[in-house]
Amino acid sequence: MTQPILESIAQSLNHGDLPETWRVPEIERFSSHKTLYDYQADALRNAARALYLYYGKEHAWQPAEMPEACSRRKQNFSCHRYGNQTAEFSIRQYERNADRTNLKQNPVFKILAEYMTPQGNVIPYHHLINRMCFWMATGSGKTLVMVKIIEYLHHLKQHRHVPPHNVLVLAPSDHLIGQIRRTIEEFNAGTRLNVNFVPLRGGERERQGRLGNAETVYYHRSDNISDVQKDALTDYRRYENDGRWYVLLDEAHKGGKEDSKRQAYYALMARNGFLFNFSATFTDPEDVVTTVKKYNLAAFIGDGHGKNIYLNEAEYRDFRKRREEISEREKTTIVLKSLITLACANIRALALREKADHHALYHLPLMLTLVNSVNTDVENERNDLWAFFSTLRNVASGGIDEKQFRESRDELLRDWRQGELLFGDANGSAAIGDEALLKNVKIPDLREAVFGSRRRGALQFIRSKDDRELAFQMKNADAPFALIRIGNTSKWRNVLLADFEEVTALRDKPFFDALEKSPITILMGSRAFFESWDSTRPNVINFINVGGSDAKKFVTQSVGRGVRIEPLANHRRRLATLLPSLNEEEQQTLAPLQDLVAPVETLSLFATNRSAVSHVLEGLTAERSGAFEKVENVKKSERPVINDRHMLLFVPEYKDKEAERGAPTRAKFAVSEETLNRLVGQLEKTSDSLLAVRDNLAPEQIHDLRRSVERRENLSIQPDKDYANLSFLQTRLVSHLGFIEKTTDGVRKLDDEDIVHFREIRAQLPDEDRDDLREKIQQVAKGGISEEERRYLASKYGDGRITKETFEELTSGRSETSFKGLTIKNIAEHYYLPIIIAERGKADFIKHVVKAGSEVKFLNDLEIWLKDNQPEWDAWMFSKIDESLDEIHVPYYDRSVNVYRCFLPDFIFWMCRGHEYRIVFVDPKGMAYASVYPKIDGYAELFQENGKCRVFRTKTKPVLNVSVDLMLFNPRADERPAEPYARYWHDGPEAIFA
Repeated sequence: MTQPILESIAQSLNHGDLPETWRVPEIERFSSHKTLYDYQADALRNAARALYLYYGKEHAWQPAEMPEACSRRKQNFSCHRYGNQTAEFSIRQYERNADRTNLKQNPVFKILAEYMTPQGNVIPYHHLINRMCFWMATGSGKTLVMVKIIEYLHHLKQHRHVPPHNVLVLAPSDHLIGQIRRTIEEFNAGTRLNVNFVPLRGGERERQGRLGNAETVYYHRSDNISDVQKDALTDYRRYENDGRWYVLLDEAHKGGKEDSKRQAYYALMARNGFLFNFSATFTDPEDVVTTVKKYNLAAFIGDGHGKNIYLNEAEYRDFRKRREEISEREKTTIVLKSLITLACANIRALALREKADHHALYHLPLMLTLVNSVNTDVENERNDLWAFFSTLRNVASGGIDEKQFRESRDELLRDWRQGELLFGDANGSAAIGDEALLKNVKIPDLREAVFGSRRRGALQFIRSKDDRELAFQMKNADAPFALIRIGNTSKWRNVLLADFEEVTALRDKPFFDALEKSPITILMGSRAFFESWDSTRPNVINFINVGGSDAKKFVTQSVGRGVRIEPLANHRRRLATLLPSLNEEEQQTLAPLQDLVAPVETLSLFATNRSAVSHVLEGLTAERSGAFEKVENVKKSERPVINDRHMLLFVPEYKDKEAERGAPTRAKFAVSEETLNRLVGQLEKTSDSLLAVRDNLAPEQIHDLRRSVERRENLSIQPDKDYANLSFLQTRLVSHLGFIEKTTDGVRKLDDEDIVHFREIRAQLPDEDRDDLREKIQQVAKGGISEEERRYLASKYGDGRITKETFEELTSGRSETSFKGLTIKNIAEHYYLPIIIAERGKADFIKHVVKAGSEVKFLNDLEIWLKDNQPEWDAWMFSKIDESLDEIHVPYYDRSVNVYRCFLPDFIFWMCRGHEYRIVFVDPKGMAYASVYPKIDGYAELFQENGKCRVFRTKTKPVLNVSVDLMLFNPRADERPAEPYARYWHDGPEAIFA
């Protein structure tokens, strides 16, 4: 299975280790009222690392370099970073026909060969290696990341790190381009940079904003890029500019043969620049391998940002085994089950608002019915959508008998009990729906919740002026409940709805545009609205006769349109993951609702034929197969007992440092005399109002900036600290003046949120391997298994689901086991159990475990020492610290680059003896001395006095005297630095307990 290689390449480099001017400025800020989620910031960090490796590492870009240098850079980057992993994606001159007998010319080869040097009949893939893909789920905010990439490119161009090429945004619809425009306008209103968004055709006279804080970005419809120039089409050769573009593609990678040719045009326009590809769905291997951030549907939902997804997989697999198609009655049953599910969601949504006394809690549930064909067959008066619509009509008019309704409802109840979520919470059927609610739903309840009237009645329709919409309403109801949105409704009206009454008044504005607050509960159509549409409303999707070559992509994208969730305005996470971030009053109101939200937090999928089922399963299984899902059963361990009390765990607490007169202090910012004089001159010519408007500075920031520069406060004059870009220097200095140095404020008890990485261990495994890993972890964590677990495993052995050897292994108590290159250990003194250690080079499928060679060696050395030695302390514990997730750190100022940073050691130890308590930060990988020295200096400033550890007294009873130590490990004494740093390096773990 193809993996996102570029993501691994990027993550091999720490973002904090990038040169200062290569880091993404203000990475989490988007606008005055919006900040990025962690996964969006991670995408930007990965992009920065990848661009640095491409433009700033082996073949660093130089101004005025020749095209040959770009070609060498591509080849070098491909060879050194990807190796031979992209050879299979090379473009070949001939391809096989569908019957796989005859060869035919590959049009893409012909297009690319004109500009790229083939090797015989092959164009090597390194010609196209200057690209990165952002595989991010619908609703995850790809557009925000795109705009921040534009900002970052501007930043790099200002520092002359990358070529000064123009930026071109390509998107497949006017709707998407409008969405990007609105996002840019929001960005412009709250940041220093002004992005000028202009059309590619007609915008030729626009000047690129090279000076100051302006960047011109061109845009065009991606589906209009061609090799001819017409009113609607644009010949790429008129604008390819020798391939000197930064091309940003938004959902522009899909399609058939003609779109494959367009992919070649996009690549040519970026051949001497760089191509950024954004989409919720990547299936082509060459897109997957160059993915720099994979946050697909499975990851998005797994982290709580979207609805759970339910499909009764067992039932549908039965359908797939059957040769014959399902009967009309079975199809009607499936439609009824989908309507009952929608009714349950609607009833619960209204009840939640009443319970919380909150009119905007969650959304108004909606059903999407997506079909393969909406065209009428005049002879048979039938199409895919008509079959679904007929069932709607029968439910409204009373044509469904009570027995069939009850059978459908009871079958749905069995589905919920037997089914599992495809994506979402780990508690299985409990998260699918509310059984008590389902059991009480009757036909009148369904009509009221879905149709807007409890009484049976006939349907009538209303059409829109543009003749693209038909809205349906029960005659005894007050508002429409269903909407068909297709290209043209005339055939429907004239053929299929001949016996329906039409409401004479035409609708001026489209129903679809007001759908978010509309009483409409059912939306029907083909593919007219599955893309470029944002809504939180869908809770049910019906796929009817979905087929075709792109059905898998269509299914995935359609599902992506339905997973958005927003319990409260601007809070886009499921309630369980949202609650910790809310204030106390909101928590008290919403916490009691957690057990009631499943019907509105679940997206249920239904399909009415074998082909549609197959595409649903294939599309979603493909999404899940590459997902990193949470690993269960790793839990906090029991703390040792001292004098009938569990051992307390402490961590340092920090506060702002104050000078003697009470004013906050900060480290001195290093700058050269020449640069400072240039900055003084620029500020003398700049008014306060311009600084406020152009640079978005508050009055106090302007005051601090001028005072610091004029009086040289908080500055250190150093000859080697030159800044070419004064705008960047000003931003850095303002940011620096906003920071206040930290000092220690004693210690505090360890909080549940200080060490969290063990809750976020994720693995990319098939279902059977995931189950195996989970069981092994549970077995080692407990040191054995319960009788109930033994019986369960015996049943699996009896059914042939596990082998005799596996059964014996899982039922025997043990403190250590292995799994696919992992060692799973029960080390009683560790903060959580078990601890998972990965062999070098065999851990790509798992995250947030012990991987680094130095850490693995340290743990092995520790275990060996503990076999023959007993620490002379009353009690002790230790824990791994994950720098990407955990909160335990040592703040320090890195004077070499004028940046405040956090030092995150690899381990923390706690030990107690009487009233003496010791915290030891342990970092086995302390070999790059130049980068470690500032960390040691920061530690010593906080925790040492006259070369000895300071002692802090706890506020607990009994009062404990706490010291904080730092140890680094290198067994080779001849490689250690000189004093005063040498004292921090040690040979082995015995020093920790000395």
